[in-house]
Order: sequence, then C-alpha cells, then structure tokens
Amino acid sequence: MTYRIMLSLMLMTSTLAAAPLAVSPDERKLLGIEVEQVALLKDAGTGSLTMRVAFSPDGEWAIKTPLPGILNRAFVQEGDRVQASEPLVIVRSPDFVELQRDFLKARAEARLAESAWARDRKLKDAGSISERRWQETLHQYELARAEYAGLRGQMMLAGFSESELNQFSANSDISPDLVLSAPAEAIVLERPAMLGDQLDGSELLVRLGEPDKLVLEATLARSAAAHLREGARIRLMDGNSQAVIVFISSVLDPVSQTVRVRAAPDDPAGLFAGQLTQWTVLSDQPVLLVPSAAVVKLDGEDMVYLEVPGGFEPRPVDVRSTTGGAWVVLDGLGPQDRVAVTGTAVLKGMSMGMGGGEG
Repeated sequence: MTYRIMLSLMLMTSTLAAAPLAVSPDERKLLGIEVEQVALLKDAGTGSLTMRVAFSPDGEWAIKTPLPGILNRAFVQEGDRVQASEPLVIVRSPDFVELQRDFLKARAEARLAESAWARDRKLKDAGSISERRWQETLHQYELARAEYAGLRGQMMLAGFSESELNQFSANSDISPDLVLSAPAEAIVLERPAMLGDQLDGSELLVRLGEPDKLVLEATLARSAAAHLREGARIRLMDGNSQAVIVFISSVLDPVSQTVRVRAAPDDPAGLFAGQLTQWTVLSDQPVLLVPSAAVVKLDGEDMVYLEVPGGFEPRPVDVRSTTGGAWVVLDGLGPQDRVAVTGTAVLKGMSMGMGGGEG
C-alpha cells in the first residue's frame, strides 16, 4: 500500500477535528511516527535573558579634585588594578596649603580656649569670677571648637583619613601636594585629566569600579518581563554561575515600551563589566518539557498529538519556548503522557482533512 493511498484512507475515517486519529502500529512504522514521554525536570529553564554586566551602584567611584590646583602627578592609567589606599594622583594646590595652615591655627586656638575654659570653670565653682566673665569664656570656647571642627571636616573632605589627620596634627608638616588615594580595591575605568591641567575644583580625575561588586542589567519587552518575578533564579548558559532577579521596574519606557530588570550574581568571578551574557530562567518547581518538534500550530492553537489507545488525540497545550530545543508545558499535559515527536506533519494533515484548518 503506497503512502498516498494509506493517507487517503486515514483521512476518510474521522469527522471531527478533536476526535482521536486512528493509527495502527504498522501505520506508525510506515509513516515514521515516534513518541516520547513528557519529561519532568527540576531546575529546568523556562526562558532566556541577555544581560549586560555592570558595576553595582555602590561599586563605582568618581575621584574628583576637592580644591583648585594643578595635576602634578598621576600613578595610574585606564585598566590598572589598584588596592585600597593606593595613591592615584597628586594635585599641587596653594589652597591646600592655606587649608592646612588654617586647620593648625584653629587647632591651637581650640586648645587655648579649652585651657581657659577649664581654668575659669574652677574659678566659677569657687565663686571667684563673675557670671559675665564665665559666659564670655564659654562663648570663646564654643566658637573655637566650632572653627576647629569645621576645618577638620574640610581636611577630611580633601582626602585625609582619621589616622592621617592625627599624624598631621602631631608633626604639622604642611605640603602643597594633595594626594588622592583609592577608597577600595578597584579597576581604573577612566582617567580623563592630563598632567599639567589647571583644575578649578570638582573635576573628575579618576573613575573606579570594584570588580567584586557587579550586577546584571537587561531591558526587556513588557511581555517578556511579565514572565519574570523578583526572587527568581537564573543560570549562566555554558556555565554553572547563578544569579537572582532583584529588581523589575514598574515603570514602562514610553518610547521603547520596555522594562528594566536587574539581577545579582551569586559569585561575580569570571564576569566583566560591559560583558553581554546569556542566562536561562530557572523554574521554582519541576516543569514539564516536550521537544519543540512535538508542537504544531492547528486552527491558531499550539497542539501536540497525545498517544491514546488505537492512535493519537490532538491536544491543545499552553507552552513556552526555551533555548534548549524544548518547550515548557504550562497546561494541557501530565508527566505520564506520551506525545508524537516525529511524523507530526502527517498527523496535522489528517487533522486538517477532518474539517479543521490552519489558523
């Protein structure tokens, strides 16, 4: 019996598109119809994401000059890796000399005012000075403390750490050179200023990024973002690295109609800022999978051909494609079901010949 004759006989045996298709074991073999059981998998992928690696908001630093001056020396260039407290640049600044002088002067005046305050307090307790004199001493003491505290804060804004400031206070070694250091172990991303540049204040000298503080970012269509949720886990394709989705924006970009998504990697090792990476979205629960070849379009619906006694039943299913050559089954099948994975074109033709049509 030829294939054409056999197919014609099959098309004459049914009247309803949803009715089972009678196919004998011999006809299966002749038509090349093979079946597989629906797979039940844990940690299966339910979709894919392309995400760009970026520095986290607390992992990027802009080192700017706090005072006017001239860029006198640079120790780093783009791409260098630096350690915490490692010198980056030196700014030679007359304003820095003046700041140091004012700080030391305020420190000396604060110490003198404190001595006067301690002395007059004893005299006040003994009733040996007037209330007016005590108030004047107290006023001078508070003014001196405020001036000293303000200049101490300016010195710290200029780049001094607490220990460096205490050391400077002890030796009073005034220098015109303001040394700006790395706040953490980082990579130099940018060093726009050149030696000899005149700096007016607040210019960007060095931009740093901490390699251990990375995030993953993506811009997705609203329909794609609708399948995600905060807390969902993703896995790096061709690798074992995983991350968790920590942010899905509730604001839709009015121009691109996209949504911003951010994920935090469990371990940033092997990732580089600016890198484009492919990730698989993992399911929280075991999922059902069928090969992509098992799914066909019939009357505008996704269908599979479910094995039943004596043949196959066209079964509508709710499925979602993945990047692994399989489809996630959201509804329509159970873990014990078996579906046709080859010969589906023949089965579809039989279904259409029963009065159905392709939508």
